[in-house]
Amino acid sequence: MNLISAFVRRRVAHINHRWIGELSLTLLLPIGIYITLGFGLTNAIPEIEAVPKLAWLIPGIVLMIAFSGGLITVFHDLFLNRSSNQFYGTVYTSPATIVATVTSLTVSVIPEGAVRSVLAIAILQSLLGYVYPFTGQLLMVFLIILAVLIGASAGVTLGIVAKDAIASQLTILLLLIGLGFCSSWFVPLETFPDSIQPLLAVLPTSVLGELSRGVLIGAPVSATLFLIPIGTVIFWTVVNVFLFSKISTE
Repeated sequence: MNLISAFVRRRVAHINHRWIGELSLTLLLPIGIYITLGFGLTNAIPEIEAVPKLAWLIPGIVLMIAFSGGLITVFHDLFLNRSSNQFYGTVYTSPATIVATVTSLTVSVIPEGAVRSVLAIAILQSLLGYVYPFTGQLLMVFLIILAVLIGASAGVTLGIVAKDAIASQLTILLLLIGLGFCSSWFVPLETFPDSIQPLLAVLPTSVLGELSRGVLIGAPVSATLFLIPIGTVIFWTVVNVFLFSKISTE
């Protein structure tokens, strides 16, 4: 817990140092995505009885903000500071275990990711003029945390294996665009060929999209689907522990 607290305080100090940019991004990013996708993808969004059409889109936007925030934050931190003469050089020589270090790094972005995403859903509901059920919004916070953790796990992996900053940034951009459209965050999976729909449907990000609409707009979902993103976080953490052990001994 002490290590997690140290990583969280480090993130808070970073945000305090750049609070104007962080606040602007938090307030303007969901509005920009909503306006862009709302106008461009209206015809692809399914109709839902007694719910505004764009209410289907908002859960995907919120998940994208949560996932991308975790991914970019952790990747940027680890890529810039992973050498032995930077911040993580002191982490390598600390008595903390690699498991504790990787877990703390991944978990440390939950507070800022959750706050950013909750503000996003509040802003988007105001723009839409529609309020999701309160219980559904509480459950959505749990899904937001899972999205942050999956994004942060991806950020740890990319931060460890990346060799070139520009290539890595391009990879992140393509990954986010691909997940946004292939995980039913922005468009339904039914828009894709039948042959690949089963493959896309089992992606952890697709499951999060399905669950988010289940809790917010009452779409039918199975509770067992929660096991897929949870299992993904656990498995990815194990992989990252192995990868982190390699750079910590270089």
